[in-house]
Amino acid sequence: MTRPESSLPDQASPATDGPAKDRPAKRARYHMPKQRSPLRRWITARTQKTGRQLGQLLFDAEGRPRAFLRALLFDAYQRPRPGLEGVIFKEPGRPRRPFAGWLTQADATLAPLAAGFAFPPPVAGRRTVLVVIESRAKPAARLLRALARDHAVVVAVLDGGGDTGDSGAVEVPVALARSRAPRAVMLDALAYRARAERPLFAVTVGLSTIDAADALEQRNIPVVAVIGATESERAGPLAQDLAQNLAQDLALGPALELALDRASALVFPSPAAREAALAAMPRFAARRRLVAAGDPLGAGAAEVVAIGREIGEELDREVALVLATEPERLEVLDIPRENDPPGDFTVVEKLEARIADWRRKALLKRHPNRPPLRRPYSGFHPLIYAEHHPVACFDQRRYPLAHWIERGRPAGPWAIPVFGPLPEPRASGLRTALHGHFFYPDLLPELLERIAVNAARPDLFLTTDTPAKAAELRALTATYPAPVRIDVVPNVGRDVGPFLTALRDVLAGGGYDVFLHVHGKKTKGRRRAIGDPWRHFLWENLIGGAHPMLDAVLAHMEAQPRVGLVYPEDTHLLDWARNGRIAEELRADLALSEPPGTYVDFPVGNMFAIRPAALAPYLALGLDWADYPAEPIPDDGTLMHGLERLLPMAVRKAGFTTAAVRVPGTDWD
Repeated sequence: MTRPESSLPDQASPATDGPAKDRPAKRARYHMPKQRSPLRRWITARTQKTGRQLGQLLFDAEGRPRAFLRALLFDAYQRPRPGLEGVIFKEPGRPRRPFAGWLTQADATLAPLAAGFAFPPPVAGRRTVLVVIESRAKPAARLLRALARDHAVVVAVLDGGGDTGDSGAVEVPVALARSRAPRAVMLDALAYRARAERPLFAVTVGLSTIDAADALEQRNIPVVAVIGATESERAGPLAQDLAQNLAQDLALGPALELALDRASALVFPSPAAREAALAAMPRFAARRRLVAAGDPLGAGAAEVVAIGREIGEELDREVALVLATEPERLEVLDIPRENDPPGDFTVVEKLEARIADWRRKALLKRHPNRPPLRRPYSGFHPLIYAEHHPVACFDQRRYPLAHWIERGRPAGPWAIPVFGPLPEPRASGLRTALHGHFFYPDLLPELLERIAVNAARPDLFLTTDTPAKAAELRALTATYPAPVRIDVVPNVGRDVGPFLTALRDVLAGGGYDVFLHVHGKKTKGRRRAIGDPWRHFLWENLIGGAHPMLDAVLAHMEAQPRVGLVYPEDTHLLDWARNGRIAEELRADLALSEPPGTYVDFPVGNMFAIRPAALAPYLALGLDWADYPAEPIPDDGTLMHGLERLLPMAVRKAGFTTAAVRVPGTDWD
């Protein structure tokens, strides 16, 4: 039967019984997001219904725009008509939801055009290099010969005659002037076809080919843009004086800006030309790989080849760096996802896709977390790292994980220690308690089953909101082999209030070394598919199931006395969402000086193991039941959500560190 409460360790008086001067001044009321009024909810429901009806008129059952809408918004190649890009795209490269699925098929319109580009068969042991020239290949013959020494060279002549001579290159004509398709479509078709050859890199010659460089970079083909080799007869060779040409021909301004914005590397004919370019476009002053090479198509061709090889091998180097450093941490990439493309993909292929996607987002200046990213490597947060290293990760398009490893994996808010399962149950010498808040008592048997796979049997502190539920919990724990205390608490504060307010006396009493906090997470209605997998993931990692994870957590905290907080590592990468205002209020009350940043690593789902001493900043707030908002509450932005996100910062303020726990192969969507 359940042991009497008197068998629990004696507890000191609650922290709130101490002198008021020892506690921070608590604000009268914490921010509560405004609930939508009944009228607002009705308007939203009507708007959504009208939107669905309108969608049925505009899109067919397969999600394709109907013929009249396609004719209005798109050309024959599924590209937005001029001036209508904002209707179709939220940001560059990111279509609005109604068009997203259909636009993924846009490459099908390029296939007939791409079939006209007769690329030569691959050469064993030689990577392809693509060279794009506007009208005549002969002036670049020395560069082509330099490239042909180690690579299979393909020259795309956009218009006019080719004649590569004895350069060793193969010419692919692209008859832009005679094509019915727009130039941008033809260049995209060329990039689409070239990507199938997996070229090491590409070279574009002259500012007139910068639109080709843009198309190639968007297909993740790194480009060396040779700026000082334009063949404009009216302006003269840009190699002589870039600044003079810019003054004579303002049309070069947009092309130069596009080159600096998109190309992986730029080669100028002289240091003076490079400085003139940066003087004209000073916002690119921090860019790397802006090379000055005298006569880049002739005597300086070796420098063009060298920088091309450098940018071309960067992807391979980044993949190799990651694969050589604790590759077992990449197991998160091996977990099947609901939105995975069809087919089987190896971890290496998924890693390459992640790196390419990052580069594309950086290229297009897209928000790095839209659509939301997943953690690629256990123990590392790429978005926090990128925010602290913006030049490398955004301006230079380095993949954050590879850059971090290359720099020796420096410590910082982007990295957290992670440990996994024990081979077998192991008893701990730590005095341990577990708090579980159960609004749904029917979930307690699952928790007890998970505890049973461990050697540890923590004292239980269970809370619920009605006497009838308390009686149910009491019956379910009648045979539990350790002390049990069951409290009936107000139905406010979700699981946070019962922990920080109802159990303040226990947490502050010094009777336990470690306290675990869990709750019976269940989501009703249409979001049930979220709540149950989320709970299973958190309990599997923190308490156990296939492995004795509670024992693993206690073993880690026993061996690492400065670790004050342990929580399951979630692969979702989150920011502060709608919690900015409440977080600022709490940061002020907690006197937190740690910069918040844009992204935050925290116990997503609010289940964790903590040392009571590490919880001291929260206990000092003296939260009582009146501080928590009444039900129903919004999905985000409340006091409870703010406390959830700030917990690691509060633990660090108390002088402790944090760690994460992870069972390989587990996740939730």
